[in-house]
Amino acid sequence: MSNKLKELTWAHHQSAERRAFAKELISGNIDPKLYYKFLQCQYLNYQTLERVTIIPPNLTPIHRAGRMFQDIRELEQAFGFEPDGKFPPSVDKYIAHVEALADSDNNEALLAHMYVRHFGELHGGQIIKKKTPGNGKMYEFSGDTKFLIEEFRKLLSDDMADEAKICFDFASELFDELSKDINNENKG
Repeated sequence: MSNKLKELTWAHHQSAERRAFAKELISGNIDPKLYYKFLQCQYLNYQTLERVTIIPPNLTPIHRAGRMFQDIRELEQAFGFEPDGKFPPSVDKYIAHVEALADSDNNEALLAHMYVRHFGELHGGQIIKKKTPGNGKMYEFSGDTKFLIEEFRKLLSDDMADEAKICFDFASELFDELSKDINNENKG
């Protein structure tokens, strides 16, 4: 069980939160089309991660991909969006990294990614939900979230810090790529 994983990864966590896109995400002013693109990227990332990571059955409510898909469909209906199949390069790189971890049977590293991504939705996602277009189903967890957090933490160790930092780096890279879209919209 991890006692210091949060502290060991804190600098990477803060770095990701300081990205322009992260600030836009919680500003309450994010363009629905940009948020839609973010959700599509996250859906691909989470879908892959959740497919290959082994967790006990009682922790499956932590999975987010299905709810992200609901949010994507909601935005498509509300705004007439259609997927264009174009994603920032970090999405393919992240998926390849996760699949390589799965191929090497490194479930501990995959759990580090689940920790970074899913605990982010459990905590910061509650703020984001109120600031973004749509209902934000991806930020809703069924059941006792305190239980979910406590039980998932039992799977973690401080040895996962390096891989958790890699996950934060991938998130930062995606945020930077999406920030280019913000800058292009401001120029247009």
